[in-house]
Amino acid sequence: MFSEHWRSRLFSVWLALVAVLMVLVLPLPARAETPVARVTLYEVNEALRLKAVRHDDTSELKRRLAQASLLGTDVVAVGPKSVFVTGAFVKADASSAVDLGTGHGPVKGTIQLLTDIDPNRNSLDTLLVTGEIDIRGDLDLSTASVTATAPITGTWRAEYRRERGNYRGVFLIPFNIGGTYYYQNPADVFPGFTCKGAVKDFGPWGKFCRVDSTEFVLGIPLTKALLLFSK
Repeated sequence: MFSEHWRSRLFSVWLALVAVLMVLVLPLPARAETPVARVTLYEVNEALRLKAVRHDDTSELKRRLAQASLLGTDVVAVGPKSVFVTGAFVKADASSAVDLGTGHGPVKGTIQLLTDIDPNRNSLDTLLVTGEIDIRGDLDLSTASVTATAPITGTWRAEYRRERGNYRGVFLIPFNIGGTYYYQNPADVFPGFTCKGAVKDFGPWGKFCRVDSTEFVLGIPLTKALLLFSK
């Protein structure tokens, strides 16, 4: 049985998730675009700095500056032929500067798509870069502490190819219930993506995805990014 603390917290999570879902599913005001790929990435490294309003005063922190690296092996092409290829490996490096007052801030980075030229040998030195895209956008951390999610939206442009478009997605932040780590269920926050681990039903509070054993590094559960690219 849940404690009153967990009942209250999960109810707050449910309300905030409704707002997150509306952000992700409402159509963009720009011209209609066709989805071309679903991409799943895991944050494997983050260097974080907190910037003060004034350099000599750390009592009022203004911005959360972060440099992050993400890796993934799950690219699914879902639309017209594009730089995205099903089964490709993916590597991303990005930076963000989030205003701690609003929870929003710009993000920019580079995503490399890689093909394994020797699938008979598991090694990083057999991954060949076959595509590269630049991304720009807005990262929303205002819901992170309540829903364990962080929406992201923006634009992308392929290097050396005349391809560009929009993307939207969500970061799923692992959280602990009773000693077990879970993600929010993608079916609830970003339809089209599925759980990798087992789904546990928490009754009226929803279904959460158990963090799979492959989603840990050095015993640490990884933050997961789900991105949908369109053009």
